[in-house]
Amino acid sequence: MMESDIQITVKGLERGFASQVGEAVGDVVRELNNQLDFRRMHRIVVTTDFAGELKELSAQTVSRNPITHTNEDYAVAVAKVMLLPLGNEYEIVPVINAHIVSVLATENEDDLNEDQFNNVLHYLHHELCHVHDDNKKIDALHDVMLKQPYVGKEMFIGPLAEACWSEYYANRLSSTSVTETAIVDLTMSFKDAIIRTKPLIDKEILSYRFHADLNRLMAAVERHGGFLVRTAAYTLGYVDGLEKPLPQLSPEADATLNNSYFQSTWDAIHDALREMYKLYPDGWKKLSVYDGLATALEHYYAEMGLLLSTMDDGRAYVNVPFRKETT
Repeated sequence: MMESDIQITVKGLERGFASQVGEAVGDVVRELNNQLDFRRMHRIVVTTDFAGELKELSAQTVSRNPITHTNEDYAVAVAKVMLLPLGNEYEIVPVINAHIVSVLATENEDDLNEDQFNNVLHYLHHELCHVHDDNKKIDALHDVMLKQPYVGKEMFIGPLAEACWSEYYANRLSSTSVTETAIVDLTMSFKDAIIRTKPLIDKEILSYRFHADLNRLMAAVERHGGFLVRTAAYTLGYVDGLEKPLPQLSPEADATLNNSYFQSTWDAIHDALREMYKLYPDGWKKLSVYDGLATALEHYYAEMGLLLSTMDDGRAYVNVPFRKETT
């Protein structure tokens, strides 16, 4: 148990080493305790079975969104902040991949890579900023947050809007600890996602013309198209947190973005995120605070070849018009 009564449980590592890893994570939490809001976080789970732990906790979650984590050839998640019921309140539980944070343990000091060490510190800082953000959002939107189910087209754009804000804010707030390596890694991931995503989704739409399975198509679009938007939100967090425009952060990523199919979406979500930040958190009174971001994402879906609407009975309708690249 820590001084702040936050319990850190380490699973899957040898006992002595697990204790060192737990203490190292605890040191980071203590260091940030006066900067971030850790109310509602009573425990942190550090585990070698990251996917298994998420699956186990997912059954308890109060989130309106399905609990997933990035697991693609081009990116793998290393942590996830879960929101669980606790009586009439909520509990915020970070789940962290033990293989990643083990570099912080003293046992690794002899062959310590300083850059890797600082990167892990930053990634942990980022996740703890999610805890801070969740606390502020719960305070501001307590009566509506997580209680109104998404219907119609909101089923596709609502969860993505929430994710975009979360990653933007966490990166903006944690930008004080970001390393040059982390910036390069992220901006190159963003650049690659711009190049990769539209052809990937075009291919999925072409396949849809034959298999006619809309659920399969939308799942692929959410995975690949959602990754691009979330990576853009991460990048915009650094842009605004460091007060450095993209050409300064990464001329290469900026050159790829310029005049690409994603340029208009980048501009629209940046405008929406900045407006949300101006109001945050005291001006967040209703879920309509996400409306500008949701509109930008609906236009993004249209740009990618999917026109979303809500039918009179509340169901979502997806029109997949025939276009040159998807016919």
